[in-house]
Amino acid sequence: MAAGRRRTLERELDGKVQFDRRAYLLLPGEGQRPAYDEYVVSHRVRAAGMMPELGFAIPKVGQKYPGSSVPAQLVAAAVKDEQPERLEALEDQLFGAMFRELRDISDPEELRAAARAAGVAEGLVDRALADPALRDRVFAEHQEGLDAGVQGIPALVLPGYAPVTGAIPLDALRRAFAEVVDSREARA
Repeated sequence: MAAGRRRTLERELDGKVQFDRRAYLLLPGEGQRPAYDEYVVSHRVRAAGMMPELGFAIPKVGQKYPGSSVPAQLVAAAVKDEQPERLEALEDQLFGAMFRELRDISDPEELRAAARAAGVAEGLVDRALADPALRDRVFAEHQEGLDAGVQGIPALVLPGYAPVTGAIPLDALRRAFAEVVDSREARA
C-alpha cells in the first residue's frame, strides 16, 4: 500500500491497526518485462486518474522498464532492519523515482541516490545488494504474499479477508478499515 495512505490510516485509526511492511516482488526475475507495454501503461493511466495528487508519470509503450524489483526490496528490507526511522523516507523516494520520474530502481546508482535523499547511509545499499540472507528473506516474504493471494502492488493483507491490492483511493481504504475495526471491536 502506498506509504502516504498507510501513514494516514495509522494516524486516523490511532493505534487500532498496525502495519508490517513486507516484500512483494512485482518482478522477481531480471528482465521479465523489458519495456512498458499497453497493459502496464493502462494501469498507470488509471491510477493517475484516480489519484492525481500522487503525480504519476505516464510512460510510453516501449520505454525501458526497471529490470527487477528485487534490488529495491533488498534495500528497503535492510533499511527496515538497520535504520527503521528512515524507511518511510526511502519508500517515498523509491515511489517518486519509479512512478513520478520513471527511473530504473533496479539500478544500484538509482538506489544510492534514493538512499541519499532519504538520509540512509549509502553503504547500506551495497551491503543489502550483496547479502544472501536478506535476499532469501525477501523471497520468503514474497512467497508469503503469493500464498495469501497477493497478485500486485500496493497490497494489504488482513487475516480473514481477501488481499486489498492496487491503487485504492484513501476514502475507500478508510471505509474498508472502519468496517474491519468495527467488526473486530464488536467481537471483543
